[in-house]
Amino acid sequence: MRPALPERLRRILDTVASFVVAHAGPLGAAGVGLLAFLAIYGPAALNPTRLSWLIRDDFSQHLLGWLFFRNEPLRFPLGAIDGYLHPLGTTLGYMDAIPWVALLLRPFSSLLPADFQYIGPWMCLCLVLQGASSAWVARRMGATVPQQWLVGALLVLSPTLLARMSMAHEALCAHWAIVLLVGLNLIPHRDAREAKQALGIALALCVFAAGVHPVITAMVLPLALALCMRTALERRLPWRWPLLGAVVNVGVVLVLFYVLGYLGTVRTLGAGAFGGFSADLLAFVNPMGYRESWSRFLGALPRQGAQYEGFGYLGLGVLFALWAALILLVRDAPLVARQWRRLAPVGLVALGLGFFALSSRITLQGELIADLTGLYAPVMRWVEPFRSSGRFVWPLYYLLALGSALALIRLPRPTVAPSLLALALVLQGFDVNLGRGHQAKEGPAWNTQPSEALREAAVGRKHLVLYPPQIHDGSGRGCRAGPMDFHRWAYRAYLLGLTFNSGYVARLDDARAQPYCLGLDDDIRAGKLDPETLYLSIPQRLHEFRAIRGTRCVQEERLWMCVLEQAPAAPLERASP
Repeated sequence: MRPALPERLRRILDTVASFVVAHAGPLGAAGVGLLAFLAIYGPAALNPTRLSWLIRDDFSQHLLGWLFFRNEPLRFPLGAIDGYLHPLGTTLGYMDAIPWVALLLRPFSSLLPADFQYIGPWMCLCLVLQGASSAWVARRMGATVPQQWLVGALLVLSPTLLARMSMAHEALCAHWAIVLLVGLNLIPHRDAREAKQALGIALALCVFAAGVHPVITAMVLPLALALCMRTALERRLPWRWPLLGAVVNVGVVLVLFYVLGYLGTVRTLGAGAFGGFSADLLAFVNPMGYRESWSRFLGALPRQGAQYEGFGYLGLGVLFALWAALILLVRDAPLVARQWRRLAPVGLVALGLGFFALSSRITLQGELIADLTGLYAPVMRWVEPFRSSGRFVWPLYYLLALGSALALIRLPRPTVAPSLLALALVLQGFDVNLGRGHQAKEGPAWNTQPSEALREAAVGRKHLVLYPPQIHDGSGRGCRAGPMDFHRWAYRAYLLGLTFNSGYVARLDDARAQPYCLGLDDDIRAGKLDPETLYLSIPQRLHEFRAIRGTRCVQEERLWMCVLEQAPAAPLERASP
């Protein structure tokens, strides 16, 4: 006979069981998101101490932002990083290092190993929440648990989200926030309490997005404002509630952008080339992504070279659901028209953002059909920072994807809905290509330990300087004469507790970068070396150091390590975290 469980343990188990039963739909869909992540990247990507797979694409930039932030004292703006691109500095936001996560982990940095990354776990969480959020919206629309699983799984298999992961844009993978806000706009509000709850969730999502990525925020905020407009039109609450909600949403985003250093730290936010990183008019049916096609059945359609930023392929399953939903829309047009107060605000915002995604150069299969440069000219200063305008197709993308799936749930014959949703999911699963080179494979080792010679030379010094520097941003601004494999030297500087003068950031203040690079040239040619600095020179510039009296240079891999022999009298080695 088994002994009885302790009463306290039994109550805990009962509580857990009750929670699982009550939230079976979102939890099951979250599980689908987890399985999708494991299929794409594999379980090794969840290991926070494994860094070698992050060498490719932009991953290394984001990782280095977090690593150097760990060596920094907290200062204003939050997330400021003085040691990377030193002495220019940058911020977590401009390193696309997901400021909220880095700030949350910062107090525990001394307890974490030196090799620690959150990129893999973050992307996994995004897929998990993508499924859970979609299923939660379906539940609020009256879906059964199996229907919630189907809707969640269908949205997990969104090629536009999976493509962002393959492009190493993990901060831009928080699509679940867009899905949830689109859903909040579609869910009926039965009373004032539900309307207030929706406004509160929208505000929380604006706060969340502001500390993740400006582009995500630029989609979440308009969707939150659409919800405020819908609340005002439906008159579930006095008009001051949605008005106050709109003002607070905008105010909170602006304040957080300032506090996190997006505003006021870089003079020029514009990136140039607006109109090139756009969406094509056939983006929803074109499976061609950054490097490969995301469909096993449909062929790639022509597009301009940089229009991978406007990738928005829906997938055969969602296209089928959309076709079925359009039939329902035509048949039940009078019923839909009576719900215009609920549907119009989110529809107009999604269409407006979709129009912006087309940019000033509207194309059809890559061919220019309309030039709206004159329309955008008066506001170019404000729109140019979002030069990758094609991304703004996502709200319309998810309005179509989620809206069509929810429309199938509302069929007059409820027994048909699971079959159609299951068919849509099967089509999506067979069509979407999950496994062509997206796995977290090992790349060339870049996170290697410093050599003994480098460690000895770093004792008592504070700075590691590549000469010439390799400083640039996404628009090509900066000084780009230095070694392209600067990541390995940045990683070693991090381990040694040194600042590093090179790097890649999202936005760079070129008015400060150019004088620094030219000044460094002048100092070295004039023989003005800093005794607290360890220099790494390319071979072509070694003669400049050898001409300086008191300088010792030794080869370090493909570079030359040079130091002024008159090192500080009282060396102090900076401890690794």
